[in-house]
Amino acid sequence: MNLQLLRSYISEYEKNFAQIDRKEIYKWQAVKQFQDSWNPDASNFATMLEHSLSRTYNLLAANQYWPERMIIHNATTDPKKVRGLFLDLFDEEKDVLARISDFQRDIREINSLAFPGKKDYQDHRAILVYLNLRYPDNYFLYKFGMLKTFCVKLEHDYKPTNGAIENVAEYFYLCNIICDEIQRRNNLLKLHKDRIGEKEYFDTEYHILTQDFVYAVANYLSLEEVIPIVKPRLNLVNFVFDIEKKQHQFKGRFVDYVAQHKRNKHIGYIGEEIVRLHELANCPPAYIEKIVHSPSMEGDGLGFDILSYDENGSKKYIEVKATKGSVNQPFFISGTELERSKVEGKQYFLYRLYNVDEDNMTADCFIIQGDLSKYCINPTEYEVTFTNLNHHASTF
Repeated sequence: MNLQLLRSYISEYEKNFAQIDRKEIYKWQAVKQFQDSWNPDASNFATMLEHSLSRTYNLLAANQYWPERMIIHNATTDPKKVRGLFLDLFDEEKDVLARISDFQRDIREINSLAFPGKKDYQDHRAILVYLNLRYPDNYFLYKFGMLKTFCVKLEHDYKPTNGAIENVAEYFYLCNIICDEIQRRNNLLKLHKDRIGEKEYFDTEYHILTQDFVYAVANYLSLEEVIPIVKPRLNLVNFVFDIEKKQHQFKGRFVDYVAQHKRNKHIGYIGEEIVRLHELANCPPAYIEKIVHSPSMEGDGLGFDILSYDENGSKKYIEVKATKGSVNQPFFISGTELERSKVEGKQYFLYRLYNVDEDNMTADCFIIQGDLSKYCINPTEYEVTFTNLNHHASTF
């Protein structure tokens, strides 16, 4: 994605904020209505659901598109099953892509029995509306056509396939990058805050605002100025380094871990994008289409960020660690990343980016190849799991 284009469009969105707001403010009102009305234990689930969705308007109803109507019809016919589907969909302990797929499959089955021959309309767009209404600070409103147009306008090389669940993963990834950029615009945040009243939900994480921007780019905004593509540049550095054993001091300190996490997450996105574009520019042409950005396509937890290929067509499992700081800045390796490095051996590469310049998409970088075991000498935390426990209550 062209970050210069992204920032220019955010400026254009800010300039046209008042006009866009008049057309799109209903989204914040729809969330407020749902938050105030949702009660899965209501005696009449279908009536409660209808009231909760009553301000969604064209989020769930458009020309030849009727997900709101059909979900209410199904809830009226079989409230117990539809209630169960929503409870499963809203279970945050489970993988979100699996929840979306399960909801889509199960409502299709319920609908086919209740209304043979009629469409249920419960596609990814509708299901993401439900998730956003319930957890507006966790999810993003979604449309396939919006994503497709946005990718073209932002010169992002992902090509959405209609109906593919991978679109949702890629969209979440893009929205997180965009949301970070939006939160750096204090004037835009003030404009947003000032327009929220008693009838609107104030999205403290700015996820609705993020989607509103994406929708505006796809439907309303254009740029007169041609924005050049900034080519990423990795300055590969070879040097000999020592591994330092950390000495625990047992001293208290105050750290804003939430702010620190946001900063690290943002620079992590930038670093992964620099490396992804670097690999696209340097791998054999026959393998360009096979390069995969794992967090966007398959989620976290694989132990690497990018699957690429070397000049011989062999796979490269690349983990990216990025910082704006110097080469001496420490970084963290997860247990999954360590184990993945052991499994893949010489096909595993850790790209350590430092001195990252996000405006110019440049960074210095050194590469560690193979098993990371010898570098993992400073443990920071341990996972504790209990199984097969016999529970005996005691009174003290």
